[in-house]
Amino acid sequence: MKRKGLLVFLTLCLLSTSVTEAQAKWRWWPFGKKKNKTEKVDSLANKTEYEKLFSKKHTVAKGLITLHQLDGKVYFEMPISLLGKDMLIGSTVTSVSDNGNAIVGSKPTAPLLVRFTRNKTHVQLREINKDYIATESSVDQALANSNIGVVLVNKKISAYNKDSTAVVFDMTSFFVSDNKKMSPFDKNSAYTSSYKRTESYKSDCSYLVGVKAFEDNVSIRSSLSYTFSLSNAAGTEVLKDKPFTAEMTRSIMLLKDKPYRPRIADYRIGYFFTERTQLGNASATTRPVYYTNRWDLQPKDTLAYIEGKVVDVVKPIVFYVDNTFPAKWRPYIKEAVNQWSKVFEEECRLRGAVVARDYPLDDPEFDPDNIKYSCIRYAPISIRNAMGPSWVDPRSGEILMASVYVYHDFIKLITNWLFVQTSQTDKSVRTMQIPEDIMGDAVRYVIGHEVGHCLGLMHNMGASNNVPVEKLRDPAYTQKYGTTPSIMDYARFNYVAQPGDKERGVKLTPPQFGVYDRYAIKWGYTPIYDKSEKEEERYMTQWITDSVKASPLYRYGKQQFDMPFTDPRSMNEDLGDDAVKATTYGIKNLKYIVANMNEWLKAEDVTMEHRSSLLQEIVQQYALYAVHIASNISGYYANEVKEGDGQIRYASLNKNKQKEAFNYLFTMYSDLEWMDNKELLSKIALSGSPKSTLRNFLQQFLFSAPIILSRYNNFDKNSLQPDEALDMLYRLVWKSTIAGKQLKDWERNLQKAYIHSYMESSGFQTLRNKNALAISPVLDHSARLCSWDNQDTTPIANPVAGFEMVPREIFNMQPSITQADMFVYVQKVKKLLKMRIGNAKGTTKAHYELLLKEMTNTIK
Repeated sequence: MKRKGLLVFLTLCLLSTSVTEAQAKWRWWPFGKKKNKTEKVDSLANKTEYEKLFSKKHTVAKGLITLHQLDGKVYFEMPISLLGKDMLIGSTVTSVSDNGNAIVGSKPTAPLLVRFTRNKTHVQLREINKDYIATESSVDQALANSNIGVVLVNKKISAYNKDSTAVVFDMTSFFVSDNKKMSPFDKNSAYTSSYKRTESYKSDCSYLVGVKAFEDNVSIRSSLSYTFSLSNAAGTEVLKDKPFTAEMTRSIMLLKDKPYRPRIADYRIGYFFTERTQLGNASATTRPVYYTNRWDLQPKDTLAYIEGKVVDVVKPIVFYVDNTFPAKWRPYIKEAVNQWSKVFEEECRLRGAVVARDYPLDDPEFDPDNIKYSCIRYAPISIRNAMGPSWVDPRSGEILMASVYVYHDFIKLITNWLFVQTSQTDKSVRTMQIPEDIMGDAVRYVIGHEVGHCLGLMHNMGASNNVPVEKLRDPAYTQKYGTTPSIMDYARFNYVAQPGDKERGVKLTPPQFGVYDRYAIKWGYTPIYDKSEKEEERYMTQWITDSVKASPLYRYGKQQFDMPFTDPRSMNEDLGDDAVKATTYGIKNLKYIVANMNEWLKAEDVTMEHRSSLLQEIVQQYALYAVHIASNISGYYANEVKEGDGQIRYASLNKNKQKEAFNYLFTMYSDLEWMDNKELLSKIALSGSPKSTLRNFLQQFLFSAPIILSRYNNFDKNSLQPDEALDMLYRLVWKSTIAGKQLKDWERNLQKAYIHSYMESSGFQTLRNKNALAISPVLDHSARLCSWDNQDTTPIANPVAGFEMVPREIFNMQPSITQADMFVYVQKVKKLLKMRIGNAKGTTKAHYELLLKEMTNTIK
């Protein structure tokens, strides 16, 4: 029995072992199943919510905020200490499927000033209203109560870390969604310059790409997909539901607890600015406050600086140069950056302020799409331009990041400029392959201009007007000063210089820096240690007053965007202080170039494409001259002034100069036969008549001059008056008819356009083609505009005193000319034609008959 019992016991032991092994091997084994489930439940119960959430292996990026990339989602593990802190969220285009919507490296939307806040169950991302500031604690508290921040997202708290020093929440939907505040579509893109665009987000094709975290910022990269459609001005759809994908890098940067002390901006000097509204005590009204946009450059040794020594800066402004630029241009691009350091050292005693470096190849933290890095970026798109926008701390105007975008065809733009503006005197540019030293210097100029924007400088379009035209042909003057007192002007190359001037030593290019550029940097960046904020504001104001009184070279002229331009001193692409004189030289040179360019280029330009492109550039250059002249007829002077400057805010133009410009504009219209060079036109693609294109363009200025003039004639009764301009135009257009002469074809066309224009202005319908006076695309200069303070903001740049977009029309500024005034001249022409038709012959007689018939049929 004992032996049998022992055998049974051993058998049971073996079975027990086998069952245990089977259970381990086969999960379907029924015995012990309940025990395993209990063990699993017990195991999960012992884990925290944090451990449960991140139990899987996933990507973790530790830095300012710890980021978890898990199952296509991004979780923020945010330190509690960061809640309520001011941060900036910026969005950068990393890659695109179609750069017509946005270019790589661009930042299509303005950065968001945000704070993260928390309640018991959720974390909120709030956009902070940055518009208001307060000067008193009581007002400050009231302001805080009325500015809790707009909630952009409200995320449920998923967990806390082990010691509860950080809160975890899911932020995926903020970064992988159709977030309009961080859209990949640039409103200033190639497509939107010509078309209206609509977009539709494709959530099923969008996803999280990756995360990065650093000590002072974090980045989240998303792939966002859309379809988009384009329609033209007439509403016709030209493209429908084309797929588009963009990879976007969104960076979150922690801002300083205390913003640096801002410098109050002054509209008499060209700096971009940040606008705030200041709230005072109960007895005071609100008032706007403008901060100068500038970098926080501080000397390492403050005591040595105060003693007057040149001192290194604590943190230089570093621009990283894209390694995809052609190697031969990189030295010139770096020089364009580093040259600004010389100005800071000489004018502000700050050494090493601006530095150019290559993209680092051995730094794992470097990311050109990160908001903390300023870069000179190459954009592979066929746009002939470059831009230099910047991002600022909206609390103070401190520039945090700025980048230059250089579009692929900017080299073509420079090549065309050099040929059209200087080939009359510089034989070395009469080629498709301009020598590298000349091109390199031009590249340095263009990039240097854009870096100026990155430093906070706006365009100073009034700079070149301070140079006497004849000085532009003076070797000694041009070698010292170049073409303009500021490289922030659109004063390109020396189109005034005549054949032989280069051999005499006349310089054809802008200076490395102008007098104004040095003055502006000194005003904006010189540290002031011995004054309070109020004292500094008064001191900086007086600085400008004294400087402008001492020299007109320090006068600032705001950029004008919309025609008709008003202040003839602040023009795009002009040179010198006398538009008629400079244009006379310029047109003389264009005639010489048109007559000879075929011979100069025929050996190289076998397809004739280059000559076709140059001819379009020549037509544009001529159109610019016309704009310069027209602005001297019907504009006014707008002076940027403050009390004590000794100038009036608005002033009328000189009457003799107005008449000279009016006569010259008519001369330009009559002298265009040379533009239709038969030999040249026979070599290029069928493109119509440059002469006719320009005459249509010129007609707008001739006919509108009296009307525009009548808006501003109340400034000074000694200036050209509207009735004088009407009479002057009548005598110019009908001069040959009054004299009883046979008409040339251009005279007949001008007279016909005059009748149509004046009859329509008198309230009658005519038979003319409404598109006849439309601006040809070849004459559109908008693509030449290079910069915005940031890409999402239209620059405030019209030539008016103060921080205004346009003159405030508090009182009526409508034209004083009436329909009756215009109809007087219709009747006057009708009477003249009846007097002259009897002696007219041939086409002139037929022309008069046609005009009379149209007037008779229209006026019933």
